[in-house]
Amino acid sequence: MSALYGSVRASVAEHFNIPEDSIEPDTTLEDLGMDSLGLVELACVLQDELGLRVPEDEALRSTGSTFAEAVAAVERAQQPAVADAESPA
Repeated sequence: MSALYGSVRASVAEHFNIPEDSIEPDTTLEDLGMDSLGLVELACVLQDELGLRVPEDEALRSTGSTFAEAVAAVERAQQPAVADAESPA
């Protein structure tokens, strides 16, 4: 797992009062006790506490998404856009 995965996992465990070892890649967000409000809180935690960009991704809008899918969506959002990478400095 990536360093980002570990950071997100630790923050989610702390913020939502969930034992960190119960957060597995295939655990759904619903299984972690999140509803639609919990998804909003998750986005706030990722932005405010970890300084991450949170995408408008289906993985972060559905409680049926797995934890790994949500983290993968966040990881993709941290990548610079291809157009940004190709523009002259």
